[in-house]
Amino acid sequence: MAKFFLPLFCMLLSFTSFGGVIKGTVVEDKNSAPLVGVIVTYKSVDTVNGTNGGAVTDIDGKYEITGVKNGEYIVSVSYITFTTEKRNVKLEGSDVTLDIRMKAEVQEMKSVEVRAKRTTNTEAAVINEIKTSNAVVSGTSASQISKTLDRSAADVVKRIPGVAIQDDRFIVVRGLPDRYNTVWLNDAGAPSSESDKKSFSFDIIPSGLIDRILIFKTPSPELPGDFAGGMVKVYTTSLPEKNQLSVSLSSSSRQNTTGEQFTANKASSTDWLGYDDGSRNIPKGTPARLERTDPNINSLSKAFGNDWAINSKAASPDVRFSMALSNVFKRKTFSIGNTFGLSYSNTKTNFNISRQDWDTTNSKSYNYMDRQFTNNASVGIVENVGFSMGNTKIEFKNLYSQVGKSFVTIRNSVRDTEYAANADEQSYAMGYDSKATYAGQLTGTHKNKTDSRKYTWTIGYTDVFRNMPDLRRIKYTKTGGDTVYKAPIANQVDPINGGGRLYQTLYEKGYSFSHQITQKIKIKEYSFDLNAGNYLEFKSRAFDMRQLGYTIQTISNGANASRLTHLDINTIFADSNVGVTKKFLMDETTNIFDKYNAKNELIASFISAKLPLGKHITIVGGVRYEHNVQSIDGYINQNPVSPKITTDFMLPSVNASYNFSEKSLVRAAYGKTLNRPEFREFAPIFFYDFDELAGNKGSLFPTIISPDGTQLKVAEVNNIDLRYELYPSSGEMIQIGGFYKTIKNSIQRVLIPGQTGDNKAFTYLNAENAYTAGVELDLRKNLVFLDNKLGTKFLKDFSVVGNLALSKSQLTFDTSKARSQIQNATLQGQSPYIVNLGMFYQNTTSGFQGSLLYNVSGARLYAVGTTEKAGESIGELPFQSLDLTVSKIFKNHYMVNFGIQNLLDSKVHFVKDSDRDGKFNSNTIDRDYKMYKPGRYFTIGLKVKF
Repeated sequence: MAKFFLPLFCMLLSFTSFGGVIKGTVVEDKNSAPLVGVIVTYKSVDTVNGTNGGAVTDIDGKYEITGVKNGEYIVSVSYITFTTEKRNVKLEGSDVTLDIRMKAEVQEMKSVEVRAKRTTNTEAAVINEIKTSNAVVSGTSASQISKTLDRSAADVVKRIPGVAIQDDRFIVVRGLPDRYNTVWLNDAGAPSSESDKKSFSFDIIPSGLIDRILIFKTPSPELPGDFAGGMVKVYTTSLPEKNQLSVSLSSSSRQNTTGEQFTANKASSTDWLGYDDGSRNIPKGTPARLERTDPNINSLSKAFGNDWAINSKAASPDVRFSMALSNVFKRKTFSIGNTFGLSYSNTKTNFNISRQDWDTTNSKSYNYMDRQFTNNASVGIVENVGFSMGNTKIEFKNLYSQVGKSFVTIRNSVRDTEYAANADEQSYAMGYDSKATYAGQLTGTHKNKTDSRKYTWTIGYTDVFRNMPDLRRIKYTKTGGDTVYKAPIANQVDPINGGGRLYQTLYEKGYSFSHQITQKIKIKEYSFDLNAGNYLEFKSRAFDMRQLGYTIQTISNGANASRLTHLDINTIFADSNVGVTKKFLMDETTNIFDKYNAKNELIASFISAKLPLGKHITIVGGVRYEHNVQSIDGYINQNPVSPKITTDFMLPSVNASYNFSEKSLVRAAYGKTLNRPEFREFAPIFFYDFDELAGNKGSLFPTIISPDGTQLKVAEVNNIDLRYELYPSSGEMIQIGGFYKTIKNSIQRVLIPGQTGDNKAFTYLNAENAYTAGVELDLRKNLVFLDNKLGTKFLKDFSVVGNLALSKSQLTFDTSKARSQIQNATLQGQSPYIVNLGMFYQNTTSGFQGSLLYNVSGARLYAVGTTEKAGESIGELPFQSLDLTVSKIFKNHYMVNFGIQNLLDSKVHFVKDSDRDGKFNSNTIDRDYKMYKPGRYFTIGLKVKF
């Protein structure tokens, strides 16, 4: 009941009556520069029943006064050292746009202090934050996001310089994959939602609930030390400036999916909400260890039910809905604000995926065509409450995300000139995977009256529950003169091919506290800033997996077993074929090492100083100390192990900038950071990935590369950066820079080849040494300057955004510990280039706006191979993305949008480095490993805003 009333209460709290709007932009008459902090007031001509109010312009010179009733008003615009402007306006059921050009007033005036809440979600605000930052930063704003069809944070961040996305949700910064990047959500550590990698799944945050995203690319004492590529800060919608309601609804069609036959299992009653209702759980009454000799084995086997049946029907269009309600209550001495956001999506994909691999004799070991059907449902809720009084602000920010995915994969072997198999195969994998994520932060900001002292603090809590109930897998084969496929079910459980049923859960909780104080210190005529603080974090994780499956007696029950194992997927495990003597019985093959518990305790302290040297030079330097204890409890073979990694590091950093003028500067930076192993990377766990046809093993799990297992070391990173920044005008910037990093004990995903392609595996090793270096270019420019040159008037409505990153990396392994790993490979996830180009159009008079966006990343390493046969490295080829968006605003409140994604109909393409030249190419030499086309994606939507 509480789950129902909380959103209802939040909506009622946010909902209020809305009137008309007076809005516009205030600029300087001489050079059209936007004016910040201008006071705009209105007063009704009706002195008896009229109303009055006002607003302050933001960093773009924009203002907006809401809740204005119909009538005639006098608008007064005042700003220190400028002549006050007055205009008469009349509201008659529609909003009024009033732009003002202010002329300078030539006279001496006493100093006046104007205070206003800082706007953070506009393009100019983010650019200003980048400009004034103590470190090298890139970012994007809610304003920029609103011009695209980006649906989640994963779509948004790939448009930031030097950033790419893997698997549609994991971030790569400067060619370094997710494990080298740290994510904070509203100034607290974000949870990892994956059981087998260190990562934050960016697809859980709807783009409409993002205020801004900043990526710090150089170390600074106040930032966490555990990153090498980038430290990502995601801020959800902040406290509102005005009362507002917006609702959007869109429908999408995917090429080769929508309207086509879509195969699925029976859904639970709550799949549409992103979680399972419990019907897929292990049946009640099942013992902690299921044995075929259990006296109740017949009834226990029947209790699992026939959840293998599949059916097909035409796929419906994708649906997305979002709503945002905001309310602010202001008084002379304080203000209270609330923002509530709700998003929902239900989408389907149908991919035809080609998969191949080769064995140690250089023959094709498999050639499959997968039909992969996926239905995703997600619910996102943001609830932010804030209180501001004087120089104190308290905020309570909450994010809850529920994402569920049901899937069915049907795999068929394909014979060709290179693959003359002895048997035809048909495999099935079906299941459900859900992630529930909560992240809450209570933050406070306190300043003294002169702004010379600032104290901030944040208490954070995260809770992640990942549930994969009843993953079912089975392989049918047909050999020789057989006309019917047969399932390989026998006396013992084969959890991968013989009707296995796997149940997996992950629980992770995180607690954090951070605080810092900044004090301006003045010694005679010299002043500087001193900053100090602490960060405490505790994480705990519990991972558990149970492996069950069907068995049948084949020796004393030959004829009956043969008949049953030849039944098709819809009938093989029907109730009449299970739980009866000489028919299918459940058994369990769970190992003692199929679970682990882990903890991480971090205590950090830092101190830094911001030292201005003259008018042009600023140096920010300091040191961060981190004490960390990482521990895990698990099993190797049958023996319990409890490895613990305790480290103490001093992490110095310095950032220096030289300001040529208010519009240009150059930065240089050095800092040391770390990269700690993730729990799953060294946990002694084995999990078979049906999609990849490969096992995944933690480094402590014995392998042919490391027969006794390997304890991963903490990677140590030295970072050097240099960047020039130019800010021609508000909302515009040009940046060009370079970076160089050395990494000791870099953690890499490596391939363990098998005799055949489908018994390969992946594990993790420390490379002895690695480096990465590159250059980055970022451009944001309005085309109004072309109007001035060409004598036109329409180019002012166009702006371009472009960024380019070129990088190179190389790693070497200690041959005494990694005997056959390929030397001098690139870092995992490293792209030699990343290109983002965007053309934006926006005309406030006509209400039209549009964008054309292009993105591509160069070929990158997926897994380091070996020098052995069938051990070639695996890489991903470039995916060229071109997206188009067009929208039209009607009567200031309604917007219709249309968009097409993947206009080029690009394909996802993985290859093996068959010629072992260290490069990945789409040719006949580098052989295909995996390939599919996501298809073009068409969207039409309506947004209503008051």
